[in-house]
Amino acid sequence: MAKQRILIVDDEEDICMILSYSLQKAGYEVLVAHSAEEALANYELIIKNYEVDLILLDIMMGEMSGLEMAEKLKSENGKVKSENHIPPIIFLTALSDEDTVLQGFKLGADDYISKPFRIAEVLARVAAVLRRTEARRRQGDEAIRQEGENCIVFEGIVVNKADMSLKVDDEAVVMTRKEIELLCYLLTHRGQILSREHLLKNVWDSNGFVLERTVDVHITHLRKKLGQYGKQIVTKSGYGYMFSV
Repeated sequence: MAKQRILIVDDEEDICMILSYSLQKAGYEVLVAHSAEEALANYELIIKNYEVDLILLDIMMGEMSGLEMAEKLKSENGKVKSENHIPPIIFLTALSDEDTVLQGFKLGADDYISKPFRIAEVLARVAAVLRRTEARRRQGDEAIRQEGENCIVFEGIVVNKADMSLKVDDEAVVMTRKEIELLCYLLTHRGQILSREHLLKNVWDSNGFVLERTVDVHITHLRKKLGQYGKQIVTKSGYGYMFSV
């Protein structure tokens, strides 16, 4: 298993040396920058490419503070990014006033350690934050896996069977439950000609109490709501309908 990588950003060389030694001894890979500017110049790309697992970031540094660096990482053209775009941050600072602490957490800090600190405390907090981050990542992966299992996708059409919703080219489209069920059936039987009788039996679970005209009406609605993809639902005269591929 690859070592977890930690970036230390602090303008005090002694603190960087102590933290680096202790973290490496604990089994982590360590990168060091002695200013926010150095960190951004040398490591901004690998941070944004998820190649750093955690940042230990001092607040009070020369030109650019740790808070400013965190804000820069979280923003792009003035728009705040998702927290998933940067690794977890533990702020290091001699400041202990409440306003600074709150400002750090508003910027997405995962923890906060006041100087002077004990190495044992730093190691414990680093391990705890990494465990929480890994747990959140696994939960996210599981949600994505479940969403993938519940979705039927064809080009720009995404049907979520779990919540019976439809997106066409990333735009939500309002559908009735039966329209969703009919679309799902057509999509899962792409390339097959399906008679009205077959659709009534398998989508409506009908035993003759629903008119075949009902299928035609729903197909008309589907074509309109699918926009450019409506043409994929082809009428086979004398046979039925097919979702073409």
